[in-house]
Amino acid sequence: MAANSSARAKTLRTRPANAFGLYDSVPFTLIDVNRASKSELVQHLRITPEAADRIVALRRAQRISDLQQLRSVAGLPSRTFNRIRGRVLLAGDPRVHILDVTASDDYIFSDKPFALRVHFANPSDLEVAIVSVAVLWAGESFVVEQELTSEEVQQCHVDVRFDEERSLPVGPAEFHVALYSANGAQGSFQKTFCVLPSNPLSLSLSPAGATVTGTWSARGDYQDGSDTFLTECEITIGNGDTGIVSMNRRVNWKFWDGGVGGTLVESGAFDWPGPVSVPERDIWRGSVQVTSPRGSGIYNRYNGKEDMTIEIEMVAADGRHVAGTITCRVMLAYGVNIIKVGDFTAQEGVDLYSAVDITRQIYERRSITFRSVLRKIIHDADAGSYRIINSEAECYDLFRNWSVPNDYIDVYVCQDFLWGGTLDGFSGGIPGPAAKGGDRDGVAVDKTGFTDGSGVKRLKISYLGMLIAHEVGHYLGLPHLQETGNLMLAYSVYSYGANNTNLNYDQYQLMLPHGFIVFL
Repeated sequence: MAANSSARAKTLRTRPANAFGLYDSVPFTLIDVNRASKSELVQHLRITPEAADRIVALRRAQRISDLQQLRSVAGLPSRTFNRIRGRVLLAGDPRVHILDVTASDDYIFSDKPFALRVHFANPSDLEVAIVSVAVLWAGESFVVEQELTSEEVQQCHVDVRFDEERSLPVGPAEFHVALYSANGAQGSFQKTFCVLPSNPLSLSLSPAGATVTGTWSARGDYQDGSDTFLTECEITIGNGDTGIVSMNRRVNWKFWDGGVGGTLVESGAFDWPGPVSVPERDIWRGSVQVTSPRGSGIYNRYNGKEDMTIEIEMVAADGRHVAGTITCRVMLAYGVNIIKVGDFTAQEGVDLYSAVDITRQIYERRSITFRSVLRKIIHDADAGSYRIINSEAECYDLFRNWSVPNDYIDVYVCQDFLWGGTLDGFSGGIPGPAAKGGDRDGVAVDKTGFTDGSGVKRLKISYLGMLIAHEVGHYLGLPHLQETGNLMLAYSVYSYGANNTNLNYDQYQLMLPHGFIVFL
């Protein structure tokens, strides 16, 4: 008798549809210290009235154009100074600051034109020339660019318009916004929206968290301990209307071979553990896990490395039917040893593993994931000169002396790179060896550290995630490639920012023979 798959579900916490991204840039305000009133200085910088009086007196004598002038103000101890340094505009500041990105109508609705308003500060009256928005979503990424008018520069905001050809379907969409001035200054900001349905009720499926394979596909994840395949996907119900929508708790699921209407592999049903109520102009999220034992139809398809389609159907209390589908497939994998070279603060450690998760997601878009991530550290007392990489030879010595004896890729995250100009990453080979013990078995990256406006040491999460992915790509056999948006663009990480994350099918095939790549 054939075994049967079973499903269980849980509701998920969610974020607002117009502030959906966990790693989005944080909106902030800047105050012009040469123009603000005393009360504005006290309120926005949270300093004493006496310190504000001294700032006003200082700017009467001379325009405040650098932080050293502020540092000289009595009543601003180091802790206070570190907190306010990221909140002030100074005369002659050559940078363009993006303060926030919002949707002109608060939300973005599916298959309809929309506009994003980019709010910025321009302290030096720079000639802000171009705004560029890179859009990452379930389909192929694209870029929208437009020139700023003199009026938009004066108003310090610009509306970037997306016409019908650039409209988006229901689901998350990530926007990477950049402003460029005529003299080369650049400001950047990341914002994610969950696009709401225009119809106005929809159900969509997405991979669960970082568990994604191929182009926005759910993964059949083999569970070695139980000899089962686990399929997990998130269910998002979008409500684009102005009233609350209640849903019946019953959910029907089906796995199809050859798409919906093809060969039915298995089917079943489950109930949500509690009421399902979708707020007005918002979303509701849950997840389903389907466990497929050996002998079940789903197990057999996964074991044969075949793709399937899962279909989820629900019914609203008013009788409306909604359904969504997503492709499911198995994955290939490699392991990484994340080796901190030198001591990291607690926050830097959190940022590092957020970046590693971005690396994971970059590869999972091309059907390759992590077997596991092992965490290692070489403390300051032992790291010596390896904390800061000064040469290629020093990289090779680091790889030889601190190699981890397993079949994972060693990723050394160093405090700084002071070698090769703008170089901030290095791979021991293209490809790197599939054995340990030599001086080529590893990659090294700069940790990309900085201090934020509140004085906390942080890492550039998106940038570091792409940097690690780029160097690991070299180790798995990928050379540089001149293809727009590709992860392996020559010098892509430090020349093009953190938006080039694509891997094409030819690159996928090129990585398969590496000895560290295994089938899950």
